[in-house]
Amino acid sequence: MKRTGFSLLELLVVMSIIVVLLSISLPSLLGAKDSALALVAMGAQPDDEGKVFLEINDRSNRKATDDIYMIQIDHPTKSSVRLKKPLPSGLKLRRHDGCDYIFWQPKPRHVGRHPVTVILEGEETSRKEITIYVYTKEQLEAHRRQKDNPQ
Repeated sequence: MKRTGFSLLELLVVMSIIVVLLSISLPSLLGAKDSALALVAMGAQPDDEGKVFLEINDRSNRKATDDIYMIQIDHPTKSSVRLKKPLPSGLKLRRHDGCDYIFWQPKPRHVGRHPVTVILEGEETSRKEITIYVYTKEQLEAHRRQKDNPQ
């Protein structure tokens, strides 16, 4: 009797091996993706009042690498950083080159004001309030004009 094709058991074994290999490699691939996005991210730093102004493109042909920001968090050297929830969707805390950053790619639906509380834990626990303003280019220019020419 001549056999043609594979048995069901052989196909299941091959599929299970593929699933195991994917489950092992997927976390590494996601980490590599985040690191690559960090390379194209634009840096931002809060001003003295804890405000950060981000400009986003609201056009429909946005690229996957558009409007990625890393907001630097200044803190004492021997303290750890965490973000208090609730947070805007997609906002993450990242460590890059020994510094802590808020990593975010705001979408057009995020236009507006977003308060973020940063918890600094070390010898003493403290809080730092950062307010992130997300504007389109036109809104940001209007805000700057209004700030420069108060009436």
